[in-house]
Amino acid sequence: MATTVEATRTQPAAAPTTTKPWYVDRQRYIMAGLVILAVIALIAWFVVASDKRKEEFAARSLNQARAAAEAGNLPLASSELQKLIAAYKGTDAASEAVITLNQVRMVNGQSELAVVGLREFIASKPAAQYRTPAYGLLAAALENSKHWVEAANAYVQASDAAEVEYLKATYLVDAARAFREAGKAEEAARTYRTLLEKYPKSPSVTEAKVRLAELTDGKM
Repeated sequence: MATTVEATRTQPAAAPTTTKPWYVDRQRYIMAGLVILAVIALIAWFVVASDKRKEEFAARSLNQARAAAEAGNLPLASSELQKLIAAYKGTDAASEAVITLNQVRMVNGQSELAVVGLREFIASKPAAQYRTPAYGLLAAALENSKHWVEAANAYVQASDAAEVEYLKATYLVDAARAFREAGKAEEAARTYRTLLEKYPKSPSVTEAKVRLAELTDGKM
């Protein structure tokens, strides 16, 4: 009996149980969430700042290349533009550089090379503001190479991509001219009629009427 009492006395007292207030874990989750948001914001800021610097460097390079072209140093301009396109792909300046590079090629009599470059650029699905000049320049390069039907179709695509009415009409006049050069009088007449129907207030209307009358012996 004494042994039992002694054993009972020497047993350690049970540790008191404590329960954390419910708000402790909640505060921990809130703090973790705030940290995550801060990290995301920091990453977003870094990406935006990096893209901005990239655009600035690309724009500077584009201005230098254009200055070389205006000074008549077309080989240097071409080289600088190609470097820009490779180094700053995806920037607005790089897209503008593609247009400028192929203009330089056409001035140098390299219309066939310009056709290849512009087709690749269009296939990459550039931003809307670059599609119209790209199609227009492609059409001109094809016209220079005497690919009349392809040029006409490219002019039509330039007209479709343009957002300004007078440009839409101007490109249709160019398309009709290319169709005429290809001997496609019917397609040319249809293009002139499309212009007269869709853009009756365009400055190109007078030329369209004159050319259409020539094609139809005045029957319009």
